[in-house]
Amino acid sequence: MGRVFEDEFMEAQSRIISLCVEFAGNKADKVYAYGSIEESSISFNAFFNIDGRIKTTNNIATNPDTIWDFLDLGEADLEKIRQICIHYEKPIPTELKMIYDCKNGKIDTKYKYESIASAKTGIDSSEIFMKWLEEVLQSTWKR
Repeated sequence: MGRVFEDEFMEAQSRIISLCVEFAGNKADKVYAYGSIEESSISFNAFFNIDGRIKTTNNIATNPDTIWDFLDLGEADLEKIRQICIHYEKPIPTELKMIYDCKNGKIDTKYKYESIASAKTGIDSSEIFMKWLEEVLQSTWKR
């Protein structure tokens, strides 16, 4: 039996999560990975909950080349997701927000399919990422 869309799609998502876990040195309690796949752009970023504190890539790695390599690998995995969707003639998600709980191995992913970060909306993917980071920071401080 051949591979099916769901298998390939989940495998690509798993690669993104593995990339994030590895980037955080296997120290993260939770990984928050953000992906934007619009017609002419792809954007990836992530942040992490480590010991109850939210950390960005700049808090984990000090070498800019390491951070850029991480972001480039994430974008390459998002491009694979785009290609998988095209191959199977499935809609391409324009936004993915993945939360991976490293302790119990569960992933929660939210997808959007309408234009989110594009010239049409006038919103940049980094704005959406920063808003999500801020929301998580606020909810973490309230505990």
